[in-house]
Amino acid sequence: MFKKIRDKITEATQQGMARGAQDFQQHAEQFRQAAAAQGHDITPQLPTPQLAAQAYRTVAADPETAAFLALPTQEQLRQQQELQAYGTELRRLYDTGEKATLVIRALEPTGRTVAGQAQYTATLDVTRADGMMYRAVTPLITPRATIQQYAPGTRHEARLDPADPAKVAVFGPIA
Repeated sequence: MFKKIRDKITEATQQGMARGAQDFQQHAEQFRQAAAAQGHDITPQLPTPQLAAQAYRTVAADPETAAFLALPTQEQLRQQQELQAYGTELRRLYDTGEKATLVIRALEPTGRTVAGQAQYTATLDVTRADGMMYRAVTPLITPRATIQQYAPGTRHEARLDPADPAKVAVFGPIA
């Protein structure tokens, strides 16, 4: 009797895992096609047990990520799209923007998170390549764990939109 129950549980588990893997592959292919349409070569991989354990530890240590994962699927998708649009704009500025440097003068949390990452309002003193300086205010989205690199007084590489210098992207710190 016990063997029959165990065998049925094993069979149901295997069927469930197979369905999950099929669903993952279907969604992974949709994601790959969407990424390819934007010029990216990304192929999602089914997580290994080690990656799943690492992800669990990360979620347990990061309340913003845990809160994000607890949101309804539609809100998670909306926030992921918002974060992707932010990243796309950073990439556009990095690729086509005018090189500059900046000093962060103030960094204020907005109290909002986007896909588990904190949003801040950064006040910047920007120096263009020609030496012209101006002040700009821009949103900054980053994990709380990395916010210390954006402390007021730190210098950073930057890119700005020549057509709209108020659009400034903050990149790596300058020593």
